[in-house]
Amino acid sequence: MNNFLSNFLKISTVPTLISVAILAIAIWIMLLTKKKKMKFSNRMLVALILGIVIGVGIDLIFGKNEVFNNISRQEISIWYYLVGGTFVKLIQMMAVPIVFLSVFFVILDFEGKNIKGFTFKTLALLLGTTAISAMVAIILVNVTGLVNKPFAGDISEGMTERISGISQLSFPQYFGDIVPNNIFNAFANNGGVISVALIAVLFAISAKFLKSKGKTEINPVIDFLRGVQKLVNSVLINIIKIMPYAIVALIANTIISKGIDSIIALIGFIAVLYLSVFVMLLVYMIMLSMVGLNSVQFYKKAFPTMIFAFSSRSSLGTLPQTIDTMVNKLGVSERTANFIGPLSTTVGMNGCAGVFPAMLGVLVAQAAGVELNLAFYFLLVLVVTLGSIGIAGVPGTATVAATVTLNGIGLGQYFSSVGSVFGIDPIIDMGRTMLNVTGSMVSALVVDRWEGTHNKEKYDEEVIDED
Repeated sequence: MNNFLSNFLKISTVPTLISVAILAIAIWIMLLTKKKKMKFSNRMLVALILGIVIGVGIDLIFGKNEVFNNISRQEISIWYYLVGGTFVKLIQMMAVPIVFLSVFFVILDFEGKNIKGFTFKTLALLLGTTAISAMVAIILVNVTGLVNKPFAGDISEGMTERISGISQLSFPQYFGDIVPNNIFNAFANNGGVISVALIAVLFAISAKFLKSKGKTEINPVIDFLRGVQKLVNSVLINIIKIMPYAIVALIANTIISKGIDSIIALIGFIAVLYLSVFVMLLVYMIMLSMVGLNSVQFYKKAFPTMIFAFSSRSSLGTLPQTIDTMVNKLGVSERTANFIGPLSTTVGMNGCAGVFPAMLGVLVAQAAGVELNLAFYFLLVLVVTLGSIGIAGVPGTATVAATVTLNGIGLGQYFSSVGSVFGIDPIIDMGRTMLNVTGSMVSALVVDRWEGTHNKEKYDEEVIDED
């Protein structure tokens, strides 16, 4: 019987049983909010609050219990992951076809000859905001005094191997790996999304050329892919409807699995990172105002997508919702949304590839005794910005970005001086990912305004219930 409860059912302790029952009640509450026809954005907020309350409450009640720490945390994580993690995997499952089809049809249907200018504006925004986010992080690390605090700690064996593997790559090798040697391997791995985008570009250029030459044999293939795109979008709409239930489990699980004590121990680092996120959200407001858009309206409409990014910790997993929000709520043209959306999951992620590696760069340099002057900061911003190209937007991306950055400034061997930070990675990853996705939507809006293809009437429309 004990073996059945502990190994098969994974409910062998009272804290686990209570936690699973609480999750079931939370899901029931979320069902009630749907029956009462509460707005989708409000349901997302309720889910976020419920997740925080459940996570903090369970840890406060059982956190000092030895059985809870040795057994229950793992069992609870498994059950909560069943709800939250399964949803994220469903979304991620659709990421590769979304990226391929979106980029393919953007290139195929692009009218005019200004695609180079369009691409340049996109990269300028994505990389430019990443550079700004790095500078914000550098300033705040110094102003708050965080630079003078120790963050040394052991790094897990798995992370050590991952860091070591990335460290062995030179800068040219790192970018050379973007080109796949097997098309099927690229489609089989979410970590190779930029490779999928590259394949989509190559196929779209060829299809466009064949169409221009009157090769009608290509039309059935294009029609088939358009049909697949509509089918994929329909599947995604149905998946996204269960998002509020998943957020409760995702948020609660993040807190329970790490524990409040580990969060408090590194509260200074967490606070500065989230302060950097907040400052960047203000920067986005300025950017939107400069192109004639009401920034408050933006955050009203982008809020559910930001919450999902925060909860799922996956820019790539949030991609379908990001594109949907840009097109159907923010008035971004399908061309811009379908190009910048997928591209921003691998290029210029302001949180994972901007704020975070910049913070670590300063902290590691201080621990290594490097003089922190303007020359160093300029090098750090440059390395962070260039290193943000080709970083796949899945959980764990920030570790890759940090490794590339530290190697780029010649301090890769001092990784352990910030080892303790990785113990609370899920907590800070939520803020990083939300910033990634928000930056993507803002960049798309600015580019669309520059291109003159933005639907401002749709942008200014009142938020309506999507559920």
